[in-house]
Amino acid sequence: MRALSIILALIFASAAPAQELHWSGYVKFFAYPNLNPPYLLDRYGTRVQLALSHSVSERANFYAAVNVNLEENRTTGLASEPRSAITEIYPVEVYIDLHWENVDLRLGKQFIFWGRADWVNPTDNITPWDFVNITAELEDYRLPVSALRLDMFPGNWNLQFVLVPFFKPNRIPMRFPDSVGGLPVLQPPADLPDSRLKNWQFGLKADSYLAGFDFSLSYWQGFDLFPSLYVSARVPEGGLFPDALVFQQRFHRVRVLGADFSRSFDRLAIKGEAAYFRTEDRTGDNIFIKNAHLRYVVGMDYNFSDRLSANLQFVQEILFDYSADRERRLRQAAGDPSPDVADRITNSASTRLHYSPSDFWDLQLIGVFNFADRDVFLLPIINYSFADGLNIYAGATLFRGPANSPFGRNKKYSRAFFEVKYSF
Repeated sequence: MRALSIILALIFASAAPAQELHWSGYVKFFAYPNLNPPYLLDRYGTRVQLALSHSVSERANFYAAVNVNLEENRTTGLASEPRSAITEIYPVEVYIDLHWENVDLRLGKQFIFWGRADWVNPTDNITPWDFVNITAELEDYRLPVSALRLDMFPGNWNLQFVLVPFFKPNRIPMRFPDSVGGLPVLQPPADLPDSRLKNWQFGLKADSYLAGFDFSLSYWQGFDLFPSLYVSARVPEGGLFPDALVFQQRFHRVRVLGADFSRSFDRLAIKGEAAYFRTEDRTGDNIFIKNAHLRYVVGMDYNFSDRLSANLQFVQEILFDYSADRERRLRQAAGDPSPDVADRITNSASTRLHYSPSDFWDLQLIGVFNFADRDVFLLPIINYSFADGLNIYAGATLFRGPANSPFGRNKKYSRAFFEVKYSF
């Protein structure tokens, strides 16, 4: 698929008159040192992006962005496991836009975002996250999908239809132990849904406004971007006792009903977003699949001045058909003696502070805090505009909390980042 996208971009580039093409791109140097002993470099290298756009006519245009990544060190798990130098060439976005009266069609590899909340978006279930490589720029931590996107504009409405034939999951830092209880651990490749017609994902969203409120209603039918982890014992043929444990990642279907809103009042803006997730575990009896649940976000933005703004949000998730006692019994029956089970209701908060002390400096802090586990994720970012087109970024992704908490488990992936980027 990558090769096809790059070939398509080259064909369009060679066929179009040079004066009608618009070229852009950047060159970026990056270094990501791990913040845990022995403080090795997770990634170190240079990236070149070349983007081109071409307006075929008033009704059609083409866009392609291709990255060439040259890395001296790279890891797939822990920072203490560097790989040799690697070169990658891959498309970021490659799509064709077609326009008619009140209808737009985009076909190809693209970013598609749903939701109005900040950073935490329950309805944003189309474009996966790259949790391994969260840095200063969106294209580094979101993964575009090959999709068809159709937008229609009847009256005051924007109706959007999205079709995604190929499933792509979140990229998450997941590392399993080599052995448990003296038994070796086997990790087969993740069981991903194939591209047969019944596995195609699709969604509908309707945007409009009423009485000063912008709002949308949405429906998504696809697969959970997070895997369910199945743990089983392998018993050799003719044997009585297991000789290994198998950790298998599987992805299950999910249907999502969503809604969001926002309203501005001078310096203040209020916003909210909610989604009901209907999972395959409709009775709550499968310990490997998350129960049906509701997740919602309410928050506000406040602009103290043209240079200082803040966002604060409250996030809550409610599990349905859930009993902690039943969960423990089911786990024990499955051979899992762990007493730790999820809470039926979990609360968290997120914040984003943005401050520009001058036209050259830009400071930002993003944070997420879970109340029950008391764990936190922080993403401070500093951007210095050294000259026209030349920016210097510095920051860190910090995971902190108890060892068994969601963010605490990822403490070993905490790292700083330093980037120098020249855009042309």
